[in-house]
Amino acid sequence: MDKQLRKITAYFGHFSIRTQLILNVVGIILILGILMGSYLNVVQTNMMKTELNEKGISITRNLAENSINPILTDNQVRLQWLVDTIKESEPEVVYVFIIDESGEVMAHTFKRGFPVELRGLNPAVGETSTMLLDTEEGYIRDISYPILGGKAGEVHVGVSQESISATVDKFTVTLGIFVFLLMIAGSNVAYVAGTVISRPIMDLREGVEVFGEGNFDHKVSIDSQNEIGQLASSFNDMAVHIGNLIIEKEKAATEVLDTRNYLTKIISGSLDGIVVSDGVGKIEFVNEAFVGIAESEEDELIGLDLCSLFKEKSEELRFFLRNTEISDTFVHELSFITRDGTLKYVILSMGSVKYRNELKYVSVTKDITEIKKLEQMKSNIIANISHELRTPLNIMKGFVEISIDEHDNDKRRLYLQKSLQALEKQNWMIQDLLEVARGDNETGKLNMVKTNINGVVEMACREIKGKLDASGINVTIKLGTDSFVKAEPEKLAYALTKIIDNALKFTDKGKDIEIGTLLDDDGAVIYTRDTGTGIPKENLARIFEKFYQVDGTSTRKFGGNGLGLAIAKNIIEKHEGKLWVESKLGEGSTFYLSVPYFVDI
Repeated sequence: MDKQLRKITAYFGHFSIRTQLILNVVGIILILGILMGSYLNVVQTNMMKTELNEKGISITRNLAENSINPILTDNQVRLQWLVDTIKESEPEVVYVFIIDESGEVMAHTFKRGFPVELRGLNPAVGETSTMLLDTEEGYIRDISYPILGGKAGEVHVGVSQESISATVDKFTVTLGIFVFLLMIAGSNVAYVAGTVISRPIMDLREGVEVFGEGNFDHKVSIDSQNEIGQLASSFNDMAVHIGNLIIEKEKAATEVLDTRNYLTKIISGSLDGIVVSDGVGKIEFVNEAFVGIAESEEDELIGLDLCSLFKEKSEELRFFLRNTEISDTFVHELSFITRDGTLKYVILSMGSVKYRNELKYVSVTKDITEIKKLEQMKSNIIANISHELRTPLNIMKGFVEISIDEHDNDKRRLYLQKSLQALEKQNWMIQDLLEVARGDNETGKLNMVKTNINGVVEMACREIKGKLDASGINVTIKLGTDSFVKAEPEKLAYALTKIIDNALKFTDKGKDIEIGTLLDDDGAVIYTRDTGTGIPKENLARIFEKFYQVDGTSTRKFGGNGLGLAIAKNIIEKHEGKLWVESKLGEGSTFYLSVPYFVDI
């Protein structure tokens, strides 16, 4: 109910005060007119019904008394004359009939014969009995009265009720015309009153618009001493006050702008970020280099607390700001997170100066994010490659040593086979490293030919058949409608092996992997759907980076050098294709490889 009321209020809020006043007056008059008309109709109807019933009862009683003698003398002509006289003399009377004590009709006024349905209807009990009948001629009230207490029969008179409806309808039309004229008069009065009320408000609104255009000397002239006049006076005072504040603000802004322009010209050529803050660390100026480092807009940085940017050392930085001397400096390697969530590292060098008798802090920031990334990447690469290359070597060494002392040929063959598997794994890792080197330095183009997409899947599965068979995972291949793409088949199959190998690594034994093809509007698609661990949402954007692993710790559960997906993405992009992934943590991942169709020119 409250919601509907708010909607109605909001709708009428779009109208002017004058229009709202007219609508309110018209609405009140209309409601009062309806209520008054309904009440008067009910009262008038009841009065007319009462009068008509009393008249009908009087006619019926007189007829009963006048019929006694003709009935006793069996004067049928006299009876018929009585009923005809009443029917002709009383316009409200529709019919009259007299029946004897046995229910036989002695006289009636019906020209087409006495209606059978009236026989026995509304018998006279006691004295007068009435019944409202709904007939083709409208509502008729049947009034019966006994003759000689019912011993000589009874008289029935049908009185029409239509005169009541006609009178009420006429009264309703008259009342409607009166209410309509009253609404017109009320609307005119409301229009005049609304004009008088809204004129000062319109003047005040005009004053606000002029003030908004920058004319601070404009005054609103309203002579009334009521609330609107007081509001106009308060507005004029406010306009004067705001105008003075704006003038002072413009002067201060001009001074700040001059100072900023001077500083900007001096340090605009600096490649390092420069920040100027006040005595409590509130940023007043940043150069373009710092805007680039922070990856924010200049107006977003101005006014910020410098310590809030560098939360890692915020307490040390705040202590320096509170206890610094002119000769003191603050030099630290700090990290902060940009607006889009990027982690950055900088070397912050801060000193203080006096400017216009105020203490200012000047900070120079050098972005070392890429250097830190390279250092971290180098450490990760060395650790991962060393670990991954050492593992198969240790396996080979162990099985070869066991094989030397083993006299059982079957066992020796098994140990040597495991050594070969370890050697094959190391060979794959070396091939990945060579592929990365070629990807970074190769200038030649791929040898693109017309290739069927299903053949690429079959080629890739043959290449790693040993891994597939030894994995203990249920691998299903579902090849869709075959199509031709423009590709170097060996390279594309190699990229697919990296994706399949990734699925094998993160899927437990006994679970399922599905490899298949399908057709899309942009090209042929190869998908690899596993039921493995899945990828956290926050890591999806980085899984195609070189040497990146979701778990990069030395105690990670899954091995690998973090190159497989990066190699696959590089090869697919050289084919002008796309590689993307859909994953849900704990349920698995689906990698999609899309390559454009072959166009025969």
